[in-house]
Order: sequence, then structure tokens, then C-alpha cells
Amino acid sequence: MDKKEFLNSLNEVYCRLGVTKNGVGVVAIRDIPKGTNPFKNCNNDSAKIEIPQTELDAHSAPESVKQLIRDFCPLENGAYFVPQFGIDAIDKSYFLNHSKTPNLETPDQGDTFIAARDISQGEELTSDYNTYHDRTNDTFN
Repeated sequence: MDKKEFLNSLNEVYCRLGVTKNGVGVVAIRDIPKGTNPFKNCNNDSAKIEIPQTELDAHSAPESVKQLIRDFCPLENGAYFVPQFGIDAIDKSYFLNHSKTPNLETPDQGDTFIAARDISQGEELTSDYNTYHDRTNDTFN
């Protein structure tokens, strides 16, 4: 991913880690329409792209998304160093908390998560661990 692709990917960022009733969890930083994969750009990679602070500030992405960059990416000499595959390369799906009434569903045993309904900004994203947990002796309540 180059700088232009990174900046365009900011329009597909929907959530961040945050404080929830369960401690740490995944929280919507903007509304998430039903059927949306909020982790679409998640990918682990160590390569970084340099994004000048002024360019990030001027970009049309939602302010809450730009704040995510500011909170998680190092600022050095006036530039943020961001994951090569976009800010969602910091894979937040591992911080989903369990719920019997989740707002995310998984069509593929936990590899992908899709909004089961419209999710509002500020709402915690949850999944039902029982739908993809592979240890048969464990049940989550």
C-alpha cells in the first residue's frame, strides 16, 4: 500500500480499541451499516508508510479516524509512521468481547466478522464466541 492507498483506506476504518463494560474491547468510532466488515483491512505487517502530519490533518477522513492514527502511530519529524496495509493492520478483531446477543456475525468460523445489524458510533462490537470457538468442552455465557 502506498500513501494514496493508505489515505483512501481511512474511509473504511470503523472501530478502535476502547474502554467497555468488559474492560478493553472494540468500539465503533462511526456508524457501521449492516453487512459491513469492520475489519476489512486488518493484516499483520511490519512495513510502515510515512504520512506527513499536515497531509493527515487536511485529509477528508472522519476526524475520529484521523485521531486513531494520532493515538496509535508514532509521530517523528512531523510525520506519522503507519502500517503498510493501513491502520487496520493493527488487528482489533482479537479484542472482541463475547455476547449472547452479538452485533457481529461470522460466516467463516471467526476469520471474518460482518455487522449483523446497523451499529451506532460509540457502541461496543461483540461476537458470540460459541459460533466459532473450536474447544468443544467450553461454552461461553
